[in-house]
Amino acid sequence: MKMHLPLWRWSLRSPAAKAIMVMVLFLIFFHIFRLREFRNLSLNKIPSVDSSTSAPKHPIDQLIYEHRLRYEELVKRQSRSPEEAIANYKIRYRRNPPTGFADWVQYALQQNSTIIDDFDTIEKVLAPFRQLGPKRLKSRIESARRTGSRLQTVSIKNGTSSVEGSPMLNSLKHLLTKLPDMTFLLNELDEPRVIGSDSDKDDIIFRDYGRKPSWEQLTASCKKTDSGGLKIRRSKDSDPPNEDQGDKTSLEVQQDQEPRFLESTSQSLDLCLNPSYQDQYGMFTSPCTFLATEGLVPIFSVARVSTMRDILIPGHDYHDASFLSNDDLDPLNFTSKDNKLYWRGSNTGTYASSQMKWETNHRARFLLKVQNINKTDLFDVGMTAYIQCDWTVCEAMREAFGLPPRAGKGDSYKYKFVMDMDGNGYSGRFYRLLRSNSVVFKQTLVEQWHDDRVFPWVHYVPVTIGLDEIEHLVKYFSSGGQGARQAEEIAAESTSWMKAALRPVDMTIYEYRLLLEYASLFDSGDTS
Repeated sequence: MKMHLPLWRWSLRSPAAKAIMVMVLFLIFFHIFRLREFRNLSLNKIPSVDSSTSAPKHPIDQLIYEHRLRYEELVKRQSRSPEEAIANYKIRYRRNPPTGFADWVQYALQQNSTIIDDFDTIEKVLAPFRQLGPKRLKSRIESARRTGSRLQTVSIKNGTSSVEGSPMLNSLKHLLTKLPDMTFLLNELDEPRVIGSDSDKDDIIFRDYGRKPSWEQLTASCKKTDSGGLKIRRSKDSDPPNEDQGDKTSLEVQQDQEPRFLESTSQSLDLCLNPSYQDQYGMFTSPCTFLATEGLVPIFSVARVSTMRDILIPGHDYHDASFLSNDDLDPLNFTSKDNKLYWRGSNTGTYASSQMKWETNHRARFLLKVQNINKTDLFDVGMTAYIQCDWTVCEAMREAFGLPPRAGKGDSYKYKFVMDMDGNGYSGRFYRLLRSNSVVFKQTLVEQWHDDRVFPWVHYVPVTIGLDEIEHLVKYFSSGGQGARQAEEIAAESTSWMKAALRPVDMTIYEYRLLLEYASLFDSGDTS
């Protein structure tokens, strides 16, 4: 034995032996960490995502891979106790949480909320009002009450609400005693109301911007920048971006670079970065209804575009049991469905008059795009009603697109891929489609309450406003192989996530926290 001891000691000092020992220890540690991680996720019933595959080659695979990693990180980092949540809140926002926050955390944990810390949407929508102070906020709310129509004034006092029947207040009925006294304005329309470009004026005046171009008003607050635009992922054989684009800040307008896939949905929603949107979306060319103020006043709305200042709450349709009834479940598994992209709907989003080009309506542009592609093996789309238009314009659209029978709720379940688009505002069918066993292709320009918890390329496939990539997307996911496997996983993940993070109680949790944060805007000792 003594003869071999020096040799053994020498071998441990050799670089090769040290490298082997480090690798063995790393593998042991990694194995233990992954087992613990898996156990924690399983105990909390959080949907798992397999991102352990090797680095993908196709740009769509790469986008899916990257967004799954971000999704996993969101799920893992949430607090597990009120004390931890308070500490994380102070780090994230550099202030103390609002009164009642610990009770809110306890309630969210009791309801098995998958999200505790990541409510940055609330921080974003309330940020413009934090600088005004309680007195000016109250003055502007009172001014809006006098001059604005289709606004409900809601007062909560001593655990009782002055208004009943709204989806939001019905959701919060059992929690009103936990809320501070407050007054807020609730928008009755689907369209947003607060342009907010004139933030210094205390007199709130509402104007009717309907049936005429609204782009100039909506982008008045945009700062001039020399660069920006959408982040687009290209395939390896596509041309490099043209650096000499002048003022064209959106890569969507570069028609000679295909395919391209949407990487950053936050940038795609930003009107200031995308001047090409001016003639591509109904709300910008001729909104059907648009009663808004350029002043800055807190109004609760179900959706908004990026330059507006409405405070976001869950859509009324998402609270409606008829939209998410358990009797309306998708009975088909993914692999048994028709291998096409399906859409039915009306031409909402615009009032199409004879003085405008109806082709600028985003829904009409989608149908025109599919007609130009002319591949019935990839698409099954149709316009089932023509409304919000002059008679001659309605007839022109009907002649262009025909009039297939109106679709039933369950008709979309027959297809592997379903298109979801904005109408006059947000899409009320989005949650029902996410819950189905199909892949949702989503085109949108509206911000909503769930934007920081619903992930593109994980829960749905994002589609640009320009639609240039739509054929490539359908081909990739419908052609078998890796694309088909990715599609099946997205369909399963969206259904699972709906049950974990987009439940009715998750909307209640969001609204509960939003009202605590909103009430804190008035905490300064001012009792006027």
